[in-house]
Amino acid sequence: MRFGFPIRFWGVLLGCLALMALRLGMSAQHSTTTAVHFEEMVFVPAAVAAVWEPPFVGPPIPPPADPTRTITAELRSGDSLDRSLKQCRVPSSQLERLYEALDTVFDLRQIKPGDYYEVAIDTSDAIRHFRYTPHRTPDRPIEVKLHDGQFVARQLQLPLERRVERLEVRIEDNLSNAISAAGESIALSEVLADDIFGAVIDFQRDPRRGDRLGVVFEKLYIDEHFVRYGDVLLARYEGEQGTELAVRYAAIEGEDAYYNASGRSLGRMFVLKPLGVNSITSHFSRQRFHPILKKQRPHLGTDYGAPTGTLVWTTARGQVAFAGWKGDYGKLVEIVHANGYRTRYAHLSKILVREGQLVEQKEIIGKVGATGLATASHLHYEIIKNGHHINPELINEGHAVPTLADDLLPDFVHQRDALLHVLALGPRPWRYASSLTSAPL
Repeated sequence: MRFGFPIRFWGVLLGCLALMALRLGMSAQHSTTTAVHFEEMVFVPAAVAAVWEPPFVGPPIPPPADPTRTITAELRSGDSLDRSLKQCRVPSSQLERLYEALDTVFDLRQIKPGDYYEVAIDTSDAIRHFRYTPHRTPDRPIEVKLHDGQFVARQLQLPLERRVERLEVRIEDNLSNAISAAGESIALSEVLADDIFGAVIDFQRDPRRGDRLGVVFEKLYIDEHFVRYGDVLLARYEGEQGTELAVRYAAIEGEDAYYNASGRSLGRMFVLKPLGVNSITSHFSRQRFHPILKKQRPHLGTDYGAPTGTLVWTTARGQVAFAGWKGDYGKLVEIVHANGYRTRYAHLSKILVREGQLVEQKEIIGKVGATGLATASHLHYEIIKNGHHINPELINEGHAVPTLADDLLPDFVHQRDALLHVLALGPRPWRYASSLTSAPL
């Protein structure tokens, strides 16, 4: 018993000391852990700390739809622009303002079937944009836009791609059919027959089966779509009646004309016919049986059978001496020319010139009809020289022809030979973004 108390005392004391040591160790461990965490937070790199991932909020919202609606339409036979727009439910309240703007750059009476337009209308039924495209000249569309609350119209000039192409045909019956069979249109044959060879080849009587024609010419495109023909650069006709070459050349800057192989002009005072048809129904004759009068009577001109309304042009430049009704001639236009010449164009359905008016070669003067003493729709054409009738079909025979000046001949020959080289190469197109001034070499 005398040692019991000291033992308990020291046991309790040792237990307390052990407990205190344990608590001091746990406190030191917590302090170390806190210090380590603090150091990690202090030394996190700034670039890592700046990265922040936004919360997922779903797919992006698309922008609002265009508030306008677009209407496109093509004009049909008998359509007017006004009727077509109203059928497409374009608000009438907008049309008067649109027409006022269009009238500043375009004659609405000139619309044709096949022309098309595009109009954009907003949610308040107001026209925002209008575009009218003639199908014959799609490079010259009319555009109308809103500017400061007003419609403003302008005619655009879109760039055309020019391609130089080559064509060779053999004539079986006539020029138009030969060119059509080769995949080209009547517009090309009209240029060749009327504008290029119109004063030197009579395509009513001269062509023979087996004759050949070679052409180097331009075709104009927009986005691979053929628009129209450009210039004919060279044409060569080889026939039983002879060979004729036509080379386009500018003897005077800005004034291109056609010359033969030796540099002689193909232009003449007269072109051989006054309209774009080749159907001669009655030739010049000093004695012909008249189908109405039933007797022999001189026929001092050439008759061309053509539908009523076919356009008639003057064969030489001059001045209108008479335009009106004249007995058996019916509606007649008579034109005086230089050197004592006169021409008459009879049986017209409509006269498009007035007395005293100056006219150029191939200017439109009227339309074919059957007025006066006529059995059917046709044009009666006369040429008078110093009071005497002469055969219109022979008007250019034996006339003097202007020739290129000697200083121009070397350049002309170079261009002629370059084009003949192209003609010999075969059907290969050359493409140009701008107008051609010379042949591709």
